[in-house]
Amino acid sequence: MNKMIEQSLQQYTLVDYATIKNLLTENGYKYINDKIKYMKQQGLLTPLKKGLYVYNSPYVKTLVSKEIIANNLLGPSYISYEYALNYHGLIPERVEEVTSATTKRSKTFSTPYGTFSYRHIDKRLYALGVEIVSSKQGNFMMASKEKALCDKVFATKGVKIASKKAMRIFLEEDLRIDMDELSDFNLKITRKYAEISKSKRVEFLYKLLKDMTV
Repeated sequence: MNKMIEQSLQQYTLVDYATIKNLLTENGYKYINDKIKYMKQQGLLTPLKKGLYVYNSPYVKTLVSKEIIANNLLGPSYISYEYALNYHGLIPERVEEVTSATTKRSKTFSTPYGTFSYRHIDKRLYALGVEIVSSKQGNFMMASKEKALCDKVFATKGVKIASKKAMRIFLEEDLRIDMDELSDFNLKITRKYAEISKSKRVEFLYKLLKDMTV
């Protein structure tokens, strides 16, 4: 491969079709799709979805962040639900599937790097309690522990929760949450989530957390 293209691509972990096309065109390539096909065959590009790839440099080991992939597969989105709860140390089980919230329709992607699922969330709730997390591979957006728990409680179907006691049982037995980890929760986020969503179950969550922090 042209060394200039190689040097240009090394700055990317994730690269889209338009970027590759521009680099190839600038370096005199005419049959762009054929070249991309060849790069995939050589293992230089790993497709994640149509038009989005992981670039595997033959000279530098590629470190791929599943969290950054999650943010880029479907946007706008942020990591939440089970994956974020485990990330924040609230639930003990390791979560392989990266779960995210999006203002778009719910969707799931199966990739060589794992499964990435997205659940629809109301635009009014989207930005509340979302943080930018820094890593060696770059920054990504993830729900705070308060937002992740609210998202999970709000999105759970088929479980009747009509009291603070029922909410505690749900958290302890269904989600297996370490209740001691909830004592320093930011109640403003939980209260605001309950107000915007008008969810009774999130309201019970807020009331339970409020009792725990008194």
